[in-house]
Amino acid sequence: MDFFNRTDELQALDERWNSRRGEFVLVYGRRRVGKSLLITHWSQQRRHLYVEATAGSERDQLEDVSAEIARVSGQQLLADQPLTSWRAVFSAFDALIAEGPIAIALDEFQFIARRNAEIGSLINRFVTRHKDDPRMLLIVSGSDISFFERELIGYAATSYGRRTGSLQLMPFAWSEIQPFVPGWSAEDRIRAWAIWGGMPYYLAELDTTLGVGDNIWRTILAPDGLLRNEPAFLLAQESRIRDRDTYLSALRAIANGRTRLNEIADRIQRTPAEARTFLETLEEMTLVRRRFPVGRRGGTKVWYAITDPFLRFWFRFVAPFESRLQSRASARQHLAETVLPQLDAFVSRDAFEEICRRWMLEHVPEAVEVGRWWGSKRVRTPEGLRNRQYEADVAALDPDGRLVALGSCKWSDGEHDAGELDKLETVAALMGADAVPPLYFFDRSGFSPRLRELARERGDDAVRLVTVADLLAS
Repeated sequence: MDFFNRTDELQALDERWNSRRGEFVLVYGRRRVGKSLLITHWSQQRRHLYVEATAGSERDQLEDVSAEIARVSGQQLLADQPLTSWRAVFSAFDALIAEGPIAIALDEFQFIARRNAEIGSLINRFVTRHKDDPRMLLIVSGSDISFFERELIGYAATSYGRRTGSLQLMPFAWSEIQPFVPGWSAEDRIRAWAIWGGMPYYLAELDTTLGVGDNIWRTILAPDGLLRNEPAFLLAQESRIRDRDTYLSALRAIANGRTRLNEIADRIQRTPAEARTFLETLEEMTLVRRRFPVGRRGGTKVWYAITDPFLRFWFRFVAPFESRLQSRASARQHLAETVLPQLDAFVSRDAFEEICRRWMLEHVPEAVEVGRWWGSKRVRTPEGLRNRQYEADVAALDPDGRLVALGSCKWSDGEHDAGELDKLETVAALMGADAVPPLYFFDRSGFSPRLRELARERGDDAVRLVTVADLLAS
């Protein structure tokens, strides 16, 4: 796989390598996010020892690390007669450090820890021995996020106070995926990010000589597609997951619009308290997050959202239709009849709005928090007083919580019209703004003549029309 981006992470590892002390760095993140590729790419030009642990026995793990020690040290005997304990392994590491600077990387470390309860203490003593030795850089990496945060990062962790840095690798933003989709239009790049997200492993599978639809079929929908069963594999990596089917059901519920706690609990047939426990685990895994109207961090107006675009797509278009996807022909039919007709509506609701919020955060200097806002207003109707719901796709606040910008996002066919401007002005009043802030309209298809006229009359400082080309240019 080619290596793209990760400039900040590479620089962070460079700084640890050039440090005047011993360094102990954690690198963790979701399965497929590119941890192993980052470490091996960075290590190529340096003296290093890299071992990717497996879920096998401790003996298997010791054989693998002994073979790597043999490669680095030139002691072929270790490959033929592997070390028999992790104590012996760390003694061998001591000897390698004595010979010169070395980066020692133990990847998928959670598999080692599951087989050896003493490994944490061995690492602590090893790091303590070499804490003042600039020749030592120890990298511990893995995909079990809850394990890393509980056992290696948190206050109660055995290594607390000994690590000198940590990197949590996150998926790429939509603006970073261009190297994976050269030649695709800005619109198809947005669609690609909405479907495959920012996971480099997923993006590397795309065949850009084909269109978006054909790539959906070959990577996700086809019975032999690489990502057909990816969510089940993803959950299997986490040590805290015991009832995988319930977690899958909770994610499916959220993807299909059941975003309130009671709705999710009803779907997975658990009490709200039990459902909250499942959701908290998914939050720790960075697969789900709670959302409030921007500017709030509590109350009853909370809903749950899936953070990863690929999981949103999979649980929307694959999980409910497994019976349709048993053959290549039926998968093709599902693509044509269900996925493609609904694709742009799917892109609009979450992915495009997230892209617009990111743009707002980068282009409104005062903005420090950007999110969705929703609320209600009592209005008089022929049936009497009723609550009317209002929302803004994008609302930006300054450090003092003041509203500094509002925006509306529209990806599906059809132009933004002047009525959207009136709605945002109402939202500004409901949010307690003293005056209407600058209004932004993000649209793939275009803007009505009346909205364009109002934008010209008021000027860019009051009303700004943002196209997909503008998003791409920035």
